[in-house]
Amino acid sequence: MIVCHRSHLESRCRERGYTLEEVMPCVVAKDGDHWTVDVEHANYPRASRVAEPQQPAARIDSGPGTELKKLLARIGITSTPNCSCNRVAREMDQWGPEECEKPERMAQILAAMRENAEKRKLPWIETLARMLIRRAISNARKASA
Repeated sequence: MIVCHRSHLESRCRERGYTLEEVMPCVVAKDGDHWTVDVEHANYPRASRVAEPQQPAARIDSGPGTELKKLLARIGITSTPNCSCNRVAREMDQWGPEECEKPERMAQILAAMRENAEKRKLPWIETLARMLIRRAISNARKASA
């Protein structure tokens, strides 16, 4: 059993390809946003449903995700081992600039950034985050030209 904040279980679900509704049977008690979770329960999201490539076909060393990480590093925000920053950056690089601009992808990127900002207790300004993402997309286009 573990006690965690609701948002941590939601993050684990997203990372591993589950919905919160699917894993709710493993929640044995709630105290506001602090939940007691049975990690041995059959509905706990132990294994990832998201297929991650074991060996990428081609290594991508640039793209919108790489550029976003560079921009964030300039203001002192770097990835840590327990954040989803590197995974999101890889996805953005694989999607490319055009795909990252799509509203549904932009929403995914913003949600991941918001989640990491909350974990780090950093202020969240969505307009600023959107500007950084757009600048990263622009920089990736220039780098590939």
